[in-house]
Amino acid sequence: MAGHDDRYVEITTRLRSVRSFCDFLSQGGTVSVAVSEGEPYKDVTAALLERNRREAEALARTRRHLYPELADEEVAPPLYSRH
Repeated sequence: MAGHDDRYVEITTRLRSVRSFCDFLSQGGTVSVAVSEGEPYKDVTAALLERNRREAEALARTRRHLYPELADEEVAPPLYSRH
């Protein structure tokens, strides 16, 4: 995997982040937005959860494709071993 460490870390970090956000929404977190200032807020939680689940699936597929030997391995923190 030499030379590909940074890309693997990038994909895995993003995947963790997206999965964590999905967990937050699945456990009752909500997201509301206003179309413009002064407008009422609209709950977009369900749409955002679906979009992020699709993104997590795509990231997992990409990681499996690029790093088949590591794809299902969950790297224990810290991912970064250098600064």
